[in-house]
Amino acid sequence: MAGINLRKIKIGDSSELRACGLMSGTLAVVEADIRGFVASRMTDVLIAQDENIRAVVKLFRRDRKMSTVQLEFVYTEDADMDIKSEIMEAALKYCFLTEYYNKVIAVCRADDAVTEELLSSHGFMQEAVLRDEIRTDTGFEDAGLFALTAACYTEYNVCFVPFERGIAIITGGKDYIDEIRLLHPGTRIEDPFILNVAGSLGLLGKGGCIKASEGGLYDMDEEQLVSLPAELAKAYVELSEYFANKRATFDLRYRFMRGTEFQLKVWKQLCSIPYGTTASYEDIALKLCDGNRFEARKVTRAVGAACSDNPISIVVPCHRVIGKDGNLVGYSAGLDIKDYLLLHESFFAVTPLISKEA
Repeated sequence: MAGINLRKIKIGDSSELRACGLMSGTLAVVEADIRGFVASRMTDVLIAQDENIRAVVKLFRRDRKMSTVQLEFVYTEDADMDIKSEIMEAALKYCFLTEYYNKVIAVCRADDAVTEELLSSHGFMQEAVLRDEIRTDTGFEDAGLFALTAACYTEYNVCFVPFERGIAIITGGKDYIDEIRLLHPGTRIEDPFILNVAGSLGLLGKGGCIKASEGGLYDMDEEQLVSLPAELAKAYVELSEYFANKRATFDLRYRFMRGTEFQLKVWKQLCSIPYGTTASYEDIALKLCDGNRFEARKVTRAVGAACSDNPISIVVPCHRVIGKDGNLVGYSAGLDIKDYLLLHESFFAVTPLISKEA
């Protein structure tokens, strides 16, 4: 069975939406409604479908800064709980990772146990009771206001691990991590999703810049770790242990979300460089060219570029690649951080790690 996909509604959907009971009225009325949705600056309407259309998902923006959006779902009669859950997850992914809303809210009737269960299973928490919120044939009913912020999104999220020279920012989900970037304190965060989460956690200074680590600002307790997606929580623990000199290798699942065939080959080779050692760009090129020095010289510069584009710092150890003459060259996080990582590893490569002494 195909997974749920979301796409924006269009006039051509009119007949099918009427046929499956998601919109009512004459064809002209339905088309007029769709035109209104498309023209609105404060409302988006999406179609959720697999092999068939399963629901209409309405997004109502609550403010002009587009930080909060309200979700409303209209399902086909044959949409069971599993399908509704898939649609909910697709909608949250769209809100947090495509449109970069920081807060998603939904209104649930007091007697709608199914919707309340669905919202709760995806991490929503009830924030308030709205008095006389929903009109009925006989009057008005109260409703629950449920909310979920980017920082509490359970399928995909971000965590922050401080170290002596900066902050490691890790993104990922339940099954894999997809990026580790290293930033100096005071660097502006450009990624909108990371910016939303960091803002919610109080990690931003003026201008959206990441704060320095002080006073346990970045510490996470057990309860906070449990709330993170599983592999991301594991990454927080392992990176913290690495910087605390308690770990030399990693047991993390990761996935490259981008990369050419050549880059992927380079990144795979980087993982063969042991902790506490280094290799030159030419060494990597030679391995890729089966020891042919003539061919290796042709791709050495491309190896350097691939190292700079490595999206998973430290775990895929591009910092261990240096110039042929032993000089530090090229590191996207800054040569001072590269120098720190190499000194950190070289010292503890000859001095037992704390975990080994225990």
